[in-house]
Amino acid sequence: MANNPTEITIMQSPFCRELRSKKYYFVQGVPTEESDIVDGSNHCWCSITMQAIGPDAHLAHATECKPDRACYRSLFDENT
Repeated sequence: MANNPTEITIMQSPFCRELRSKKYYFVQGVPTEESDIVDGSNHCWCSITMQAIGPDAHLAHATECKPDRACYRSLFDENT
């Protein structure tokens, strides 16, 4: 099977672009470690649902919102 030369592969970020926490707003650059997002409260939320549960009805947290999740969106994908 040949690759489509016009198809672009989006690089995956370590965490979903929709994951939020208080600490998220102070990160300067792409969060690469859980400690870049999770603060002392350990509270995260999804910016789509605005709750601690994502659109797939699973917990929104840095340990959960990764590329293998159905609702994951990469920080590098400008089309989402």
